[in-house]
Amino acid sequence: MAFIWDARAERRTADALERAVAEQRVPGINVAVVIGDEVVYSGCAGFADIEARAPMTPLHRQRIASITKTMVGLSVMALVDEGRLRLDDLVRSHLPEIAFRGPAEEMRVRHLLTHTSGIGEAPTLESLRNYVNPDPDVRMPPGPFASMYPDGVVVDAPAGTKWAYANHGFALLGEILVRAEDASLQEVLERRIFGPLGMAATDILGQPSESLATGYHRAPSDDTRAQLERAGIPVPDEPTIDGLNIRGKFTLEFHEGMNAAGGVQSNIPDMARYASALLRRGAGIVQPATFDAMVAPQWCPDDRLVSWGLAFVRAPRFGRQTFGHGGAYFGGWNSNVMVVPEDNVAVVQHMNIMLDEPAPVFNAVARAIFDVAAPADEAPPPVDPSVLETAPGIFECPPGRLTNFRPVTRVGRIELYREGDALVLRSRRGAWKAGLRLQPLRGGGELYELPQTNGERPRVVLTRDATGRVDGLRFDDCVHMVRAGA
Repeated sequence: MAFIWDARAERRTADALERAVAEQRVPGINVAVVIGDEVVYSGCAGFADIEARAPMTPLHRQRIASITKTMVGLSVMALVDEGRLRLDDLVRSHLPEIAFRGPAEEMRVRHLLTHTSGIGEAPTLESLRNYVNPDPDVRMPPGPFASMYPDGVVVDAPAGTKWAYANHGFALLGEILVRAEDASLQEVLERRIFGPLGMAATDILGQPSESLATGYHRAPSDDTRAQLERAGIPVPDEPTIDGLNIRGKFTLEFHEGMNAAGGVQSNIPDMARYASALLRRGAGIVQPATFDAMVAPQWCPDDRLVSWGLAFVRAPRFGRQTFGHGGAYFGGWNSNVMVVPEDNVAVVQHMNIMLDEPAPVFNAVARAIFDVAAPADEAPPPVDPSVLETAPGIFECPPGRLTNFRPVTRVGRIELYREGDALVLRSRRGAWKAGLRLQPLRGGGELYELPQTNGERPRVVLTRDATGRVDGLRFDDCVHMVRAGA
């Protein structure tokens, strides 16, 4: 169905923003819809500061967090265009002073861009506790890149063999970029991204500003609280300002080397300019063929699930192939950029709150924009008898304590068990721990989905070995689990 923007679409979108504030109790939300070079919609709802009753406006800035990675990625690929960097360059050749501990011999620039470097949530197991501590006062103090990895960087898996989202991979990319350009990261991005696109309200300086919307967050879930307490990390009892939302605290980035992973601040008009440039295949930043490679599948075990290009996430949404990135910042803020090339449309969303699961809010707004109804509950087809026979068991991530940190802390091990003619998936933690029936998708082969969780239907692919026995699970966030003990 062709995309149509009209008065009805505008009304649907405005209503969706009001529902996000009223029903999801988001403090404030800001959205732009871009078609080609034109911003056809810019709307907001709620507050930039709840206590001050200051309404959200498009000019309020946001910490866009990991969307920064796409800007760093574009700048890196511009160097590739200029012949000053190669995707197959060894990382250690650019950062010879970093002690990589583990199978890092073949780690290349392309692996950093695709989160397949083997680097995990923290540089070492000893430092993991501080990196995941929500209290900014106990994190590594700001300092130069040279002081960032005193104990080196642990590599959990050989490059190209395992996907794991890695902020530190982009910290390394940022340093490679800074050294190649002999300039600060702010100077690099100003010259390559912000200046050419007219993004005058955007920077990566990490400083507070009067135009920055106040950040909020929620109390930790019971699962998160239990894990923090088990790790010996005190969980503060923070007062809410409205019975649910907790006022955040602006902090300088815990280390300037990490700015490349998520340090940009911007507002809706500037991000609309950025989204338009993405629709124009990176015009003025990289060559069109280079941009096409960035949004092509570079890590894609199954094209029915989320996959990765070079710094961009690729996702099937609403019957369309999209690309873009999200961002979550402690304190907190959530942002998302979704580009739909088929319709020449991009959507930018900002919320001044960090939610554990922002996707239900973002997707509800996107469904309103594209006039796509929420998935309806219907009777699924029967589960393949051979799946019922061979699937039951326990599944876990392949070895790697640092690369497994996110899936382990969010869901933990997965159990599949048979319940009559149904197959049930149960996680150790999170929204699936009560057990949910896997529902086959018609014509989907080994593709299944779970019943609605927070308004969404997570997808799961069951993989089989040569004998037809189910031997693994693939999830929509590129996580792969294998049968325990295999």
